[in-house]
Amino acid sequence: MEILNLKVEQYEGPLDLLLALISKHKIDIFDIPISEICDQYIAYLDAMRKMDMEVTSEFVVMAAELMLIKSKMLLPRTEESEDPRAPLVDALLEHQRAKAAAEFLKMQSAGHYDTFTKPASEPEKSDYSRGHAVELLTEAFARIADRVAARKLEGEPELFKRIEERYYSVEEKSQAILSYLDQRKNCSFIDLFLRVQSRSEAVAVFMALLELVRDGLIDVEGNGEDIELSLVDALD
Repeated sequence: MEILNLKVEQYEGPLDLLLALISKHKIDIFDIPISEICDQYIAYLDAMRKMDMEVTSEFVVMAAELMLIKSKMLLPRTEESEDPRAPLVDALLEHQRAKAAAEFLKMQSAGHYDTFTKPASEPEKSDYSRGHAVELLTEAFARIADRVAARKLEGEPELFKRIEERYYSVEEKSQAILSYLDQRKNCSFIDLFLRVQSRSEAVAVFMALLELVRDGLIDVEGNGEDIELSLVDALD
């Protein structure tokens, strides 16, 4: 192994120094040449002392550990005996993972340190703001739904009772209601349900009507079954 020309700098600990040596020489961390690494490590400690840099006890302990592993590597080993380097390799891998995690968190912090969150705003109210009661439409729809169900079952062949009903979207019915009112300017609540063929279609029409009223596109007047619907633009 070539002589390591590292800048004599303060490492956070002995594992940092060992990882620097391994990286410098592109050594396989699972097959560390302990003799060479031990010599390089001790040479670094000597350089620190010559420059009056503090050599903490943990660096000295690691030097002793490396010399112990080096001596064990000289002894004959059987196939069943554990590799003396195994504990050191485990410690280096764990330290490497910790450094990678710390670096990732540092990058995340640098990228978001000046990011500020906006306080949650109050959700917009979706309550009806026009001059009518929701119960008015709900009660009227309940009566319409019962009529639709009775009309659908009356005289219907058994075959058609088993056929799955078509799916109706609220968006589809919203466009149909607006188009219908655009032609007539106004209509009764019952008029919207004259051609309804199923309870699911009636629900879609009713939900579309509620959304249009909520958005201020349709005005509702009357009471009981005498409910009139009209486009708001037609009144302005």
